[in-house]
Amino acid sequence: MQDDIVWTSTIDGKYKVTVTHTDGYHGVLTISEGNQVLHRESVGLSYGAIFGPDLADVADWRRIAVEFVDGQKS
Repeated sequence: MQDDIVWTSTIDGKYKVTVTHTDGYHGVLTISEGNQVLHRESVGLSYGAIFGPDLADVADWRRIAVEFVDGQKS
């Protein structure tokens, strides 16, 4: 459901990164290329992301995504 998406971004123009709210203070970070999911992991959501994502959370999610994508390239 679109309303559950807390944050989304694209890396290198081909990897889509999405954080979806699952419950309370938790979400799932998904990295995909096209229709193929490459990575999924549980992440925390500060304050339940009720007003949008916390900047510290976004920094963590970007770090996770970039590290994963960099690992794919090597």
